[in-house]
Parts: sequence; C-alpha cells; structure tokens
Amino acid sequence: MKQVKKLSLGRRAKFLVLMLAFCFIPFYAISDDFTLDVDGNGKAEPLTDGLLIIRYLFGFTGEALTSGAISSNAVRSSPEEIEAHLAANVSLLDIDDDGSTKALTDGLLIIRSLFGFSDEAMVKNAVADTGNRFTAASIEAYLGSIKDSDSDGVVDSLDAFPSNASESLDTDIDGIGNNAD
Repeated sequence: MKQVKKLSLGRRAKFLVLMLAFCFIPFYAISDDFTLDVDGNGKAEPLTDGLLIIRYLFGFTGEALTSGAISSNAVRSSPEEIEAHLAANVSLLDIDDDGSTKALTDGLLIIRSLFGFSDEAMVKNAVADTGNRFTAASIEAYLGSIKDSDSDGVVDSLDAFPSNASESLDTDIDGIGNNAD
C-alpha cells in the first residue's frame, strides 16, 4: 500500500499562503486571450505593444495607430486587427480601476511596467485620484493578470516562475519547477 506523504509545517504554510494569494487575484481580469502582447508576437514590449496601447488610448486609428509600432513577426499587424483586439479588451486596460481607460494614467502605467519600472517609480503621478488600485503592489498584481513576462503562454499571476520560460508550475511547492523536478 502506497504511503501518503504529509506536508511539513513549512510546506503547509507555503501552500496556505499560495491558496490565499489566489483568493486575492482579480480573476475577472484574467483572460485566456488577452495579454499586453497586443501584436501577438509572443512578447510584450514597450516600443511595440506599449506604444500600440497608449496610441489607442489617445484615440489614434488606422496607420497612425500602427506605424512603426508592429514587430516584424506580429500575428496581428493591421490597424483593423489591433483596434478590434484592443476594443474587445478595453475594460482590461483600466489598470488603476477608476472605471475608465486613459492614456496618461492606465497607458502610462502599462508603458512604465513594460520598461521595468516598479514600486513608486511606476505609480508616481500615473494613478487617477479616483482609482481603486493606487499602490504599486496592487497595480503590479493586476498587471500580472494581463502580462506574460517570460512569454511562456502563462500570465504572471498564475506563473510560479514568471521570469523563466521553461517553468510555470510548482505543484509540490518546493521552489523547483515541475520540469526540473
């Protein structure tokens, strides 16, 4: 008869923290088909995807929206495809959760995040006064639900290793990814 391995106190604590973290992830924001990789080339980058988002939020359309902002291996490359994709997912671009999407708040937060800003540098003068998400931690947590930093197809908020494209799961919670276990 196979013996069931019990979790140590440390592992149980890690498991409990992980389970509680999932309770606070804004699951309404997690989308199977939307990430900040707007052009669909597998990477969310500030000078392509970030630029497309901020131009869209400023109201650019057609060639003005996409000119010089599409990567060479983009899946979505026409202005119509980009506009339709962003229009269908515009509610997910309300990063500060103030009920509207604006270039100088939500767009700026996205661009800063894609450039690697964090903490106060990311949120300073970029969050609407009426935003429900106004701390760097809450903004970063939300962005994790629509950002795939390592381009492995798993958004950061669900990826146990968001900066390692070869790992995304750690089901035994030992700090070593399933592929390496």
